[in-house]
Amino acid sequence: MRIESLHTRAFRNLTEEPVAFAPGINLFAGRNGQGKTSLLEAVYCACYTKSFRTHRLEECVRHGEGGFQLRCRVARTPLPRVLDVRVGPGGKELRLDEKAADVTDFLDTAAILCITASHLRVITEGPDARRRFFDGLLVLFRPEYLHRLAAYRRVVRHRNALLRPGAAAAAVLEPWDRKLVLAARALVHHRESFLAELGAADLCDRFSAAAVAVRYAPSLPAGLLADEEAAVAHLALHRERELQAGRSLYGPHLDRFDFHLDGRNVRRYASSGQKRSVLLSVYLQVMDLYRERRGAFPVVMIDDVDMELDLERLRVLLGHLDAKTQIFLTSSKPEIFTAMLPACDVFRIESGAVHKY
Repeated sequence: MRIESLHTRAFRNLTEEPVAFAPGINLFAGRNGQGKTSLLEAVYCACYTKSFRTHRLEECVRHGEGGFQLRCRVARTPLPRVLDVRVGPGGKELRLDEKAADVTDFLDTAAILCITASHLRVITEGPDARRRFFDGLLVLFRPEYLHRLAAYRRVVRHRNALLRPGAAAAAVLEPWDRKLVLAARALVHHRESFLAELGAADLCDRFSAAAVAVRYAPSLPAGLLADEEAAVAHLALHRERELQAGRSLYGPHLDRFDFHLDGRNVRRYASSGQKRSVLLSVYLQVMDLYRERRGAFPVVMIDDVDMELDLERLRVLLGHLDAKTQIFLTSSKPEIFTAMLPACDVFRIESGAVHKY
């Protein structure tokens, strides 16, 4: 699978000429503010129907326009596919090969692993950042997980509304306790099985001899969730605490994922360089698992590569991938990488226009 081309209309500052991509390494160069990140964002949005920069897609609409459109051609066996994303006043419209589609159809078509300037927040910020990170990786392998996650969130929203002061009696809450348990059981099972497949409890730092581990602590343990009645009773036991808080205090929305390096919590004790190495080691493990499951690496994107990876880490990453892997890199200092990457295709981006050297 690879991204063949992209055509944008009214997406940020990008011009509307179609861009054809090389099957190997694509290096996009240009000064800051010219549209390098916007180009990667457009490809990502065309494949995943969301942005890695904002939760509000209307922010991607060029000033003065009513909406944007992205058309992305993806080379696949046996036939290429065309992804079409349109965002406007009426919401978001998705089409696959000119037919109405939903997000799981898109996730089944293209796979992208994206490393951006904000990726270290996965480690440095709170538990919610790590939940989003691992849920995003899980969807890469199991697109149907997205529906289970959405169903669970709907249960939590409804249950939270009932937990607000004066909203409901205990008898009304009990059916929603049961719904939460059933939805939570599915999420915890997916998360635990994915981490087991990834070998997350016993990884290695690809840049040192240190041991890397991802530890998962469910708010409602799988053993408890396996017994539906016991799990419902657990929620009932803590009913008063939840009523006082006015929200659900138990469930996968509060699960914890933590990175450890030689047994020590990375967020608390690791240096900035160690945090980058740990996170990149996890990315490499994900790439290996994806190739094992699908027969090829996903498309790899690294925004501001000169800021995010030093030359040694970039060499390790590129040396790990095979020649058939499609890679998108952006940099304001391309001269650093062109000697190191003699086989790459270089594109210049200026004022939103993309030109191949």
